[in-house]
Amino acid sequence: MRRAVLPLVLVACGGPQVAEPKLADLSKQLPATLEADHPHQGDPRPAHVRIYADAAIRALPRWKEDLADQLDYASQLLTPMFGVKLVVDDVKPWDRTGDPKDALKALAAADDGRDVTWVIGYVAPGDVASKAMSELGDAQVLGHYVTVRGWAEKPETDALAPKLPDLKPAERSEVLQAHRRHKQTVVLLHMLAQTLGAIDEADPSWIQHPLYSPKQSTFAGRTRELMQVAIDQRLSGETDATIAHALLEQIEKQDWGGWIPADHDQVVAALRNVADAAKAGKTAADVPTAAYEQFDRVRELRKRGDLASAMTELDNLLVAYPANATMHELKCEILIDKPGIADRTTRQVCNRVAELAPGDPTVHFTVGEALAKAGDIAGAHAELALASGKIANLTIGQDDAWKRLIGIYQTMGALTWTEDAIAAAKLDRDPAAELVAEARARYGVPRGAKFVRPEAEGALVDAVRGALDLVYASKYGEAERAIDAGERKWRGAPGFEAARCDLLLRQGSTDAARGACVRAIAADPQESWALYLAGVIDLRDTSAGGTRAGIASLKKAIAADPTLKQAWHALGKALERAHDATSLDEARKAYQAKFNEPLP
Repeated sequence: MRRAVLPLVLVACGGPQVAEPKLADLSKQLPATLEADHPHQGDPRPAHVRIYADAAIRALPRWKEDLADQLDYASQLLTPMFGVKLVVDDVKPWDRTGDPKDALKALAAADDGRDVTWVIGYVAPGDVASKAMSELGDAQVLGHYVTVRGWAEKPETDALAPKLPDLKPAERSEVLQAHRRHKQTVVLLHMLAQTLGAIDEADPSWIQHPLYSPKQSTFAGRTRELMQVAIDQRLSGETDATIAHALLEQIEKQDWGGWIPADHDQVVAALRNVADAAKAGKTAADVPTAAYEQFDRVRELRKRGDLASAMTELDNLLVAYPANATMHELKCEILIDKPGIADRTTRQVCNRVAELAPGDPTVHFTVGEALAKAGDIAGAHAELALASGKIANLTIGQDDAWKRLIGIYQTMGALTWTEDAIAAAKLDRDPAAELVAEARARYGVPRGAKFVRPEAEGALVDAVRGALDLVYASKYGEAERAIDAGERKWRGAPGFEAARCDLLLRQGSTDAARGACVRAIAADPQESWALYLAGVIDLRDTSAGGTRAGIASLKKAIAADPTLKQAWHALGKALERAHDATSLDEARKAYQAKFNEPLP
């Protein structure tokens, strides 16, 4: 629930231009007015903010009134330009200590940013009247936190004094107050724009120029387009990853010479960093913007197979960023490529990732998948269980993470673990569920079976499938030996009885085949291959009773395994023999709907 809006609630004024109160004879000394040359249509939307003021700001006279005035002035530009007004939900004292350059990090630690669009921190004034925006405030691309340095009263007054000759005290005060209001508001707008993906502008009269000027009055048109995309999506509740993707499309669709190239490249790299992290489903810290180009080169070297060069460059990066989990994750992946997951150093590096980012499931997916490919099913399951427990930590990409887990288990052939992951994921529908059900029915692996442990389900399915393949290839002697071996290893597994039924039927031993199918169905009433073969055997009896029994068995096979085409085909012929036109028409419609083709 939102807090009650304090008296500092900002109400945006209408109109495309916001006028500063001026005295006619002071116009040359006053800063530019903030202007929106393309007014936004419709009612403004609220952008809720929470304000923090450190001790140095709170020691200033009328600090609350000054902040309210500056935020109001910012809102007066944002409303006609973007259809947004700032609404302050709370103003909090901030017991910040340490270097003001670290204030942004401290602000994020002090407030989780919940229920607001921005958290804004006001920090002690500097000792000089700086023009560099980087010294006057701080913000990150797609960040939710902004800091603004307070107005340095004496240095700013001294810097303006030569420009204010022969003014009366009241006039001087009026002009100084106008400059204070303009500069503090422009710095705030610059930082807010930075969180919306704005790129530094080359024209010094534009607000997103890296140096402050009292002549700044608006944003460039292309910058305004970016900010509009970002603020619309942010107020609609879209994720940072979605916003990053939209901004990249907006930036790259048309080159524009009004942006400063170096900052353009940094912003694009930062946006790609956010998008890449989202695709991977990570909670680990992103790669710093300054290192992203080199990090991307390492990934490209790995993709080309130049692992030695990739590792050399990555190790150089890690000297500068020894605690960056994403970089260590890439090193883990390269070492898995070579020398492999069984290598001791590889496991140490991968374990280091988990230490640096304990809430991130990524490295557990990486290691678990590698162990599965190496045949260490128990080890893979242990890592994937850790991944499963950390998926909830992801702020974005949870569904993709669950799908990745399901996919790995499915590749392993681990039917029970796949089903457990599907249940935990709570996805609307996952196609893996149908494939697991098909494997259970066709190869005789009912859930909870005593004859096979979950980690051996994949091996059992492969063994039954292998025996059937030998049967289909008419390698009957090899098929017999494979079935015998499977029955010794997995006593009571009905899939081998079904395979034996198929073998005996092809060898002409119908009665013996019938007995094998009966035993398979007794062990697992859903064993679809045995049900299908039993139906085929029944249909060899051309009497009405045989036809009815065959149809019943084939319908059970289809109910247990709807994708078993052989059962559908046999059922169609049986219904034709029985002259059951109604049931045959229903079967044809159901087959068409299921396979998008006519029933043969």
